[in-house]
Amino acid sequence: MLTALSSFAGDILFTTPTTRSTDSNFWWNVRREAKQREIKERGDFKVAFYGDSITQQWEEDGHGLKIWQKYFADGPYKAIEFGYGGDSTHHLLWRLDNGEMTGLEPDVVVIQIGTNNSWNQPEYPPMDTVLGVKAVLDKLRSRFYISRIILCAIPPCGEKKDDPRRIKNDAINAEMIKMCDHHTVFWCDWAKDFVNEDGVLDRRLMPDFVHPNELGFQKWFEGLKPMLDWMLYIDGPPEAYYPQTKSEQGWWMQRMRERRTQILQKEDHKFDLVMCGDSITHMWEWDSNGKTVADEFFSGLSVLNNGYGGDWTQNQLWRAQNGELDNYEAKVITLLIGTNNHKAKKEDVAEGIRLILQEMRKRQPKAKIILHAIFPCNEKPDDPIRVKNDETNELIKKFADGENIIWFDIRKELMNEDGTISKEMFPDFLHPSPKGYRVWAEALKPYLEKYCKE
Repeated sequence: MLTALSSFAGDILFTTPTTRSTDSNFWWNVRREAKQREIKERGDFKVAFYGDSITQQWEEDGHGLKIWQKYFADGPYKAIEFGYGGDSTHHLLWRLDNGEMTGLEPDVVVIQIGTNNSWNQPEYPPMDTVLGVKAVLDKLRSRFYISRIILCAIPPCGEKKDDPRRIKNDAINAEMIKMCDHHTVFWCDWAKDFVNEDGVLDRRLMPDFVHPNELGFQKWFEGLKPMLDWMLYIDGPPEAYYPQTKSEQGWWMQRMRERRTQILQKEDHKFDLVMCGDSITHMWEWDSNGKTVADEFFSGLSVLNNGYGGDWTQNQLWRAQNGELDNYEAKVITLLIGTNNHKAKKEDVAEGIRLILQEMRKRQPKAKIILHAIFPCNEKPDDPIRVKNDETNELIKKFADGENIIWFDIRKELMNEDGTISKEMFPDFLHPSPKGYRVWAEALKPYLEKYCKE
């Protein structure tokens, strides 16, 4: 037993920075020198990829080269890749210590590492690789503390589901995903669909059962693209349909805690009315806005207010996917969201709302959903933000079927005849006054009387 364990003595291999060779002519060191010259010659990179041969093949024909040349070489995601065939986590750690972070300030870092830990050294348990990946993540975070990091799942390897390396990597991935807070570190399982229903790895995407081919790299790009578009603001602000928390904001987390507590303490696990949205919904609770009206109109109803000031569709989507609609049964759900997404494309906002509705239908199948048109904002009807919101409303009203999802549009009731809005109705031209909330409540009343009594 002592002999068998002797090779494992000392520090954990996968967390100990280790060079592949001290020979300066060895290909690994030649590549490192070339990559450090590339940092100096090409300059300001938006994205930095770190990994093994899978990452290296972004720049190889028959794999990711065409996509790399179009999007990453000098395209919208200007990138550099530090992929080295055969590298495990301890090799990457050594490279990070020896020049591959120097001179870089990327907006996004992509990590794809771990395949060779299982492939080349199968005698080491999954936990050693988990610790190695965590060490890589910590080292990158210590240098690139402002950058967002995308941690990629180890893709499936080996043809069949009972391949020991596949089983080991599944265990590693289950731990790696816990390293992602979805605020600074994000998870990307780009190869999750590479496995057929029978558990066999699709040779059309990964011919050697380790490395993706050109079609496989297209799948990786498709997995990364929405995240990169959001993180790099390719089309303006973050895409309105990519879930995002505001966990960095203490009040937001506190409100989430309060909502979850309210849900879990509800003895019958039922709410008559659940209201989802941004500050306009949030302010049903405010004395200066809707509280008096709410006390009058919602008296006798059990109400859960899931409005969060300042939220975008992507924040509401995250909340819908992560507990806001769980552990209870709702009779009526209202949704009013999108006014804060005024810099996003109307199609993106509509898609975000569609995905929210999808979550609502999935998690609360018995509830009637009242989909609100985005309220008018800013004084005049030709205001660009108002125009875009109106165009968005034309898109989202198509999601209502009149039975399960009901279209609710009170814009005319909130505006003057000429389309302007008054300070009497919207003191700041965005949030309703008590008068505005009364108009809203009067319009909601028939639906509440009908559906909350059923």
